[in-house]
Amino acid sequence: LQIRMKGSHSKGFSLLELLLVLMVVGIVAVAAIPDLSSGDHHRLKLAAGEIAGAIRFARSEALRTGEPHGFQVQTTDARIRVISADTGSNPWTPRYDVEHPGDHDFYDIELADHPYATIQVIVRNASFHGSCNDPDMIYFDTRGTPWCGDGSGPLLEQYDLTLSFGGQSRVVSLHSITGRVTVQ
Repeated sequence: LQIRMKGSHSKGFSLLELLLVLMVVGIVAVAAIPDLSSGDHHRLKLAAGEIAGAIRFARSEALRTGEPHGFQVQTTDARIRVISADTGSNPWTPRYDVEHPGDHDFYDIELADHPYATIQVIVRNASFHGSCNDPDMIYFDTRGTPWCGDGSGPLLEQYDLTLSFGGQSRVVSLHSITGRVTVQ
């Protein structure tokens, strides 16, 4: 290639020079594009945050309203719902009538359908001070203390949800007595 300028002769770029420039631009572009697999970590972190937020909200509603509130985790569907309790029945019947504070829809998060937060596997590890008939459901009493979900069940001893996605994992823990939620 030769480019002629008015009044002077200029030499064009050689094929080698053009290839070198394209190679440098390509290297810069690859370095500037984020690693797509690193998105797995962020998606898992968001999923753990969604679950921890739902548990914290259930506890705060029990404290705020003075009525038992809780959450139900469906490990097979990667789903968490915040619930209130119909305490007029024995065992208590869950009511799926608690609204999410942000969008005012029912507080029901399906991580399989979530646009940003995703998990492949959710594993529950729960233990109680006695026998619990429904470990998928946890209620908080008016003091914010977590109990087994049937209303007459025992006090929660340990509750961990291990979330896995893309070879990574996070653990959402609900601590007994205090009702504190942590994400590791």
